[in-house]
Amino acid sequence: MKKFIPILMSLILILIPLETMAINIPGYEGGIKNETTYKEVIFVTGEPVIMEGTLNINSKQKDNVITETYTYKLENLKHKAKLSRTIKLTETLETKGSQVTSTKTLNGYKETIDIDGKRYEVKDDYYQWNQGSVFHNTPILSYYAGDFSARKTYQVDRGRATVTVETIGSLVGYDGPWSATETQTIDYIIKNEDRTTSTRNWEGTATVETSYNKTKDYSYAENIPQQISFKGGYRVTEKQESVLKYDYDLPRITGDIVNKGRSQGKDSLTVDTNPIINRLNIPAVRDVLGHENEEELLLLASMEGLPIDSTYIGPSSPMSRGDFARVLVKSMDIPIIKEETTKSKSKRKKVEPAPPLFRDVKESHRNFDYIQEIGKRGIMEGVNEVYFQPDKPLTRVEAYSIIVRILGFKNLAPVKNYSLGYKDEGMIQAWAKDYIYVAKELGFIEKGDYFYPNREITKAETAKLIVNLINYMQDELKYDYREGILNN
Repeated sequence: MKKFIPILMSLILILIPLETMAINIPGYEGGIKNETTYKEVIFVTGEPVIMEGTLNINSKQKDNVITETYTYKLENLKHKAKLSRTIKLTETLETKGSQVTSTKTLNGYKETIDIDGKRYEVKDDYYQWNQGSVFHNTPILSYYAGDFSARKTYQVDRGRATVTVETIGSLVGYDGPWSATETQTIDYIIKNEDRTTSTRNWEGTATVETSYNKTKDYSYAENIPQQISFKGGYRVTEKQESVLKYDYDLPRITGDIVNKGRSQGKDSLTVDTNPIINRLNIPAVRDVLGHENEEELLLLASMEGLPIDSTYIGPSSPMSRGDFARVLVKSMDIPIIKEETTKSKSKRKKVEPAPPLFRDVKESHRNFDYIQEIGKRGIMEGVNEVYFQPDKPLTRVEAYSIIVRILGFKNLAPVKNYSLGYKDEGMIQAWAKDYIYVAKELGFIEKGDYFYPNREITKAETAKLIVNLINYMQDELKYDYREGILNN
């Protein structure tokens, strides 16, 4: 773990983990886009041609059915090419517990390409397409994977020839509070059949990989002037990057003549968005200056996970269970969702807090809202079914178990008996053993012979742990879902 360095759709049928970094994916044609420009590569002429222009996406939802319309207007000046495409899709969602399955079917399609003096046309009857996906929602992240297949037949110059493009694709991704990534892999088989002469027939293949990523990065900005009321502060920058890689094995074509040999190659494109910068508030804390975890403590205080107006935090003092709930809500940007009730007389709605989940956490408690939200999402549990003990110090075994529960990775632990390798392993409760195994494997736990499961975790240790979790979401998850696939 580094020490310190500067969601595909909204599924409203279930309680979404939180307001994630959800990505607006530009369809399933292997393209990438930013705020103004969309790019994709087409292979129908027998060579890769980069098309660029606009893509508009409209989406409507009613109950468990979503309808989407994609409208493309693209061109390539070098080839005097223009592309017009309209896609209408219907998506049906089915929820079972924390999982959602998605089935997408084609509802309408029309495409016209004018390039190098030829016209390529596709209408509804000549395009078959479908996709299936599954989403697994953990307390604050959503993971998903899917597959799609298609067959598209272009009529060339009013039927003089046809170009059939068969497609097999897969996608995998996640949405989280600090990053979101989706990577698609699409394999094409392209067949050109000329009805006037077989000498113009050809076949080729291509693979397109696209990856879309949103990340929030934090960094400290120091003020240059000396005569200023604060030395500096933290900022959070949100940015989006898209990468398109393609390789191809196509015929060598001159005009309408198919030559001997093959045209093979690969290339890549990238686009990104203009960064969105937010400055965080300046904390009043003074007792963390010079502490080995000063930066982490100041970052959490800037996020208001720790009291922003307090000059004294006590970095070496224990972190209470209730204050830990607050840290999680603030650092992971978890929205506080309160119940709505209706007055029978006035028929006016007003927002009222939900009934307390725990008997010992009253509405007057400073962390009531945070404990309610964390409890509803299953991120933290009470000491039993009735009591939470919000002011009790949090133990190390509890803290590290909660981190793994947030990621949804408990099932990554082995099924059979295993050893954690700690001399005090016998002191780790049975319910926590899988969590601690995963936390150790992911690098959250510092190396050593002892784990000290029942030792109280300090505020400084908590700050380091939470910032490590943020870094993990920013870096390791993104790498696994992007570079791990694109560089494979």
